[in-house]
Amino acid sequence: MDLRHLQTFQAVLREGSFLKAARSLGLAQPTVSLHIQELEKELGLELFDRSGRERVKTPAGELLAGRALSILDAVEVLSRSMAELKDGKAGLLRLGAIEPAASRRLVPLLGRLRAQRPGLRIRLEVGGTGVVSRAVGDAEIDLGICSAPPAELGLRFEPLFPEEMALLVPRSHRFAGLRALSAAHLEGEPLLLSGQGCAYRAAVEAALQERGVRPQWALECGSAESLLAAVRAGLGIAFLPRQSVSPPPAKTVTRRLRDVSVALPVGLVTRPQAPPPSRLMDILTASLRASVAASLHH
Repeated sequence: MDLRHLQTFQAVLREGSFLKAARSLGLAQPTVSLHIQELEKELGLELFDRSGRERVKTPAGELLAGRALSILDAVEVLSRSMAELKDGKAGLLRLGAIEPAASRRLVPLLGRLRAQRPGLRIRLEVGGTGVVSRAVGDAEIDLGICSAPPAELGLRFEPLFPEEMALLVPRSHRFAGLRALSAAHLEGEPLLLSGQGCAYRAAVEAALQERGVRPQWALECGSAESLLAAVRAGLGIAFLPRQSVSPPPAKTVTRRLRDVSVALPVGLVTRPQAPPPSRLMDILTASLRASVAASLHH
């Protein structure tokens, strides 16, 4: 069904005659008549009783009159939504991220983006690199912000920044009074670790193993908040993303190792075969790159 024909039909109803409808639409009267005739031919029913001087609706015309406006309104809403999507003013962003990149980097950007674009909707999944990258690979989300995904997923990884790890120790710990710490100081120390498969844990274990240091495995926990609480409770020391412990929580301090740098490369994860990103996604990734570049320069 040609939408122009419906628009002409609605104009005839609104104006009360073919002539007035033609004037309101900026068309010649024969064109209006042609539109109505073509609509009637497509439907196989007459819409107006042409026996009198006034255009009185037939039963088919009455039925169409009750539906035409809602159809045209729906098309208008759809067209407006498509235009907003094309311009990046609205749409759905499906994202995933690890912490603290999710809360410290991504969420503030999303807040500013939505303040400028109230029609924006966001679906954000927060989890480890394995969870986020698998969601990208399964097309459940369109962009992941995490460390390098497993090679078998065949995903594209664009490194953005190194997520530096800080050593968090209780304020009462002997390390709190030392400014110059080396990896050797950690020999035999009770170490609190994140869960198996966590990219942060793998980075810490690889860095210490390279130095031949063997801390004492004291606690394993998949919750960053629980690891913080465990450090405060004196259960041991822990490596945590520096952004998540800046400033350090109460009763704790952070320290760097002078001879070991523990950092996890974090970046954008996408599917190589995915459709071209939306305008909205392009705006977000450009803002994220600019934000990261500014923070690294400082």
